[in-house]
Amino acid sequence: MTTFSINKDLGQPSTFEKTVQARDYRDEGDYFVFYADASRTKKVLTVRASIVQTIETNDEN
Repeated sequence: MTTFSINKDLGQPSTFEKTVQARDYRDEGDYFVFYADASRTKKVLTVRASIVQTIETNDEN
């Protein structure tokens, strides 16, 4: 699994910030969708793209 940090340390008080563990994510237009499996059938998190400024990854082996 990979740890994805969304809008980490932006320092803006009302900014959405979340850390999620997922296998992969995909930009689906209006949303970023994070998946638990390689076949992209199990969604972990769906986030509106307009509130996402950064996505950082931290691979765990």
